[in-house]
Amino acid sequence: MRILLINAFHYLRGGVERTYLDESRWLAAAGHEVAHFATRDPRNLPSPTARFFAPPADYGEGAPWLSQIAQLPRVVWSAPAAEAMESLLAEFRPEIAHLHAPSRYLTPSILRPLERAGVPTVMTLHDLKPWCTNRILFAHGVPCERCRGGAHWHAAATGCVQDSAAKSVVGTIEAYAHDWISAYRSVRLWIAPSRFVVEKAVEWSVPRPMLRLLAHGVDTSDSPAPPDAGGDAWPASVPRGAPFALYAGRLSVEKGALRLPEIARRLGDLPLVVAGDGPPRAQIEAAARGVPSLHVLGYVSDATLAALRASAAAVLVPSLFYEHFCYAAAEAMADGRVVVASRIGAIPELVEHEVTGLLVPPGDSDAAAAALHRAIADPSAARWAQAGRERVRTAADPARHLEGLLAIYREAQGMR
Repeated sequence: MRILLINAFHYLRGGVERTYLDESRWLAAAGHEVAHFATRDPRNLPSPTARFFAPPADYGEGAPWLSQIAQLPRVVWSAPAAEAMESLLAEFRPEIAHLHAPSRYLTPSILRPLERAGVPTVMTLHDLKPWCTNRILFAHGVPCERCRGGAHWHAAATGCVQDSAAKSVVGTIEAYAHDWISAYRSVRLWIAPSRFVVEKAVEWSVPRPMLRLLAHGVDTSDSPAPPDAGGDAWPASVPRGAPFALYAGRLSVEKGALRLPEIARRLGDLPLVVAGDGPPRAQIEAAARGVPSLHVLGYVSDATLAALRASAAAVLVPSLFYEHFCYAAAEAMADGRVVVASRIGAIPELVEHEVTGLLVPPGDSDAAAAALHRAIADPSAARWAQAGRERVRTAADPARHLEGLLAIYREAQGMR
């Protein structure tokens, strides 16, 4: 099968790219012809269709304001991205297109050339961007569903897009424009990575018959690096030999990162190691100066992360928003770690309380600290860890994911 995978970024940036790149690798290994479409970036991985990628853009939180103003015409509908897609389709005619997260870098403009070419398209719901202006149903520290039903003006009223009034106004215009032209009308099937996403999408007006449940795959074939691995595999600031808790992931408000110093204080002498980067890092590091047991490492290599996770007594996932799958929990469970996670979104589908880990109310630092201590001291913890490993290796088996993905592709091809 000739398959076109589409995503804003073609390098490992987060959970979306993890799925996109894993699927690319698994499909190619199974003998399928895989092409890609993304934005040009020096960090991109090799691709046979890289010369067709859309022009670069930068709408990140740290991007210069003047450059973002210059890019405004492309935010709602990117003509350059659509033209780049036209050029790709002139050379590579896919039998199926799989859209992951076009974001403001590509916009749904790239769907029109696919529609005109008669290419069936499916899309994975990594977030609810087609209906939620800031993608993640989260605003100012708490879950938010104000815009449900197309009431996008709430985004401008609350300033929920990167906490910027200007970006929120642009996002509101974008959302209404996409509704007006039915920007996603050519998507034949929506792929939901959890039961939670299926139900939430239905609440947000996606017809249930168009949704297909398929958990993300988690590759467990690579063994974790041993704790004494050489090179940079063990940070000098992290004590060896003693139990520690680990937070591994992006540092952001919705991930609960700002609560890490507070949780660390409640842990007492138990170290909390933080591996990851993001906008609030400086704020967290400043707070860490008053909490000796909090170790903020910033970005770490894959080898370092594997070594840390293999040695952690417990892994903390303090999310405040609706996780759609939660790689942070799944990867830790696959490594046999006890996970302490927020009871929110799709997390309970992986972390079942006192069965495959421990769940706590989102935002409750006392409960999180108490659960981490319990994860280390409770004799049942070994049983939870083993059950968690088995759940992930069954539910998120790459072979099972690939089989389900191809079935969805074939179904979409047969639809008109």
